[in-house]
Parts: sequence; structure tokens; C-alpha cells
Amino acid sequence: MTSCKEWGFFQVINHGIDLELLERIEKVAMEFFMMPLEEKQKYPMIPGTVQGYGQAFVFSEDQKLDWCNMFALGLEPHCVRNPKLWPTKPSDFCETVEIYSREIRKLCKNLLKYIAITLSLNEDIFEEMFGVAVQAVRMNYYPACPRPDLVLGLSPHSDGSALTVLQQGKGSSIGLQILKDGKWIPVQPIPNALVINVGDTIEVLTNGRYKSVEHRAVTHKEKDRLSIVTFYAPSYEIELGPLPELVDDKNPCKYRRYNHGEYSKHYVTNKLQGKKTLEFAKIKN
Repeated sequence: MTSCKEWGFFQVINHGIDLELLERIEKVAMEFFMMPLEEKQKYPMIPGTVQGYGQAFVFSEDQKLDWCNMFALGLEPHCVRNPKLWPTKPSDFCETVEIYSREIRKLCKNLLKYIAITLSLNEDIFEEMFGVAVQAVRMNYYPACPRPDLVLGLSPHSDGSALTVLQQGKGSSIGLQILKDGKWIPVQPIPNALVINVGDTIEVLTNGRYKSVEHRAVTHKEKDRLSIVTFYAPSYEIELGPLPELVDDKNPCKYRRYNHGEYSKHYVTNKLQGKKTLEFAKIKN
């Protein structure tokens, strides 16, 4: 799969998810973000966590903040959920998120099978290894910004997940950019497609054959932007490291074994700084 090897990103058209459901999730997300601030603040994102409404990855008062409102929820397994953070308004918000997330979970399982096949591995290797996969959703709303040259929507980073599924809101400004050969390249959304990117976990498991890619969100002077992002990752209990099938004399082991829960904790308690969090797993020469 050239896109995994060279880009770390690809867009999926025939994803099998009802287009009406994609519209519904965008509708409830926008309705949530358009509610009065005091209503949204009933679901606060507590510092050091990544669930609730607010801004994640904030660690100091003098830190330059991203131009983005976020609302994030842990989905699977149920023990990662915080029921107090599931909003009562809009009335169909929770039901829509549940249905949407089930469909995205199916898609992630299928994509991991195809990725395994491209690596000449057993198609169920990731499914069997991941245990009860951890899944979370984050909705991002980027208002129009009078000085887009001065602020980023979301700082450059790679994702700690195995796979990330991005739905870009219909009619939104082009905001996603990926770093390729030292240049930031805008991702032109294909109508009704979902953007998939490889996370740090797949980079480790494939011993660097498929690399997670640094990406960022930029703002727009006149248009706002909505995105809905799903993160899919192994169970926190799992020990991870390069798959033995992908390590040999020509491709020596590049990453150490580690507990995925530890890595996740390390990821959410550090600022977004490119691929810096992956240093956690790299074998130092």
C-alpha cells in the first residue's frame, strides 16, 4: 500500500457508511458547538485529560493556544467513558454518536485487515493482538480567523493511535495539511470520503515500514471548519513492539517493547510537538 508507505494518509470513498449518517453526525456536532458557552461548559475538559469540551494539550498560561474548540468523548471499551460528559442537548446527540462510532469501528477493523495483507501478514493479526480496541471521538470546530497567518487551528503532531479516521465537514474550508519532504501539503477533501491516517502505533508495529505522518490544521479568514475525528488503538493493557515478521538483518528493530497504556498517558500529558512523543518508543543508538 504505497499511500501507507510514502504518505501515511489516504482517502476512502467506498467506506460503506450511510451518507445520511455522515450528515447527521455533522449536524449534531454543529448544533453542540453553536449552543451558548454556559451550556457547553457543563461538560468541561479537565486539565491533563482529553475528554469533554475545551482545549486539550494545554500545560501553561503562556502557551500559544490553537484556534480550535474541541469536544471529545471516550467510546470503547465502556470503562473509558465518562457518562457526565455525554451531553443532553442536542437531544439526538448521544444516539447519533453511538451509531456513527459503531460504523467507524467496523471500518477500522476492515482497514487493518487490508493493511495486514499489504504487509504479507495474517489478515487478523492486528484484530487478535489489539484485544478490546480503544476508541475515542473528537469534534473540532475552527471559527473563521481574522489573522490566519498568526495562528494554527491545531499544532503539528502525529497521532498516537493505530488508525485515525477524519470526516471533514461539508462546505468547510480546506484546513488539513500534511508534512511531506519538508513541505506542508493541503489535503483536498474528496466529497463523502473519509481521510485515514496511520498512527504511531502502526509505525511501531511495522518497525517503521508504515510511518505515522505529521499533520496540522490551519485556519481561514472567512470560513469556519468542522471536523470529526475517531481514534482507534489497541487495549491499554497490550504490550507493543515491532512484529517479529518485520524485523531481520536488513531491518533491525527500531522500537522497544512498551505498554500501550503507558504510551497513551505519555501522549496526552505532553504538548503537541510534531512526532516528539514517538521518541518514547525509539531504541536509542
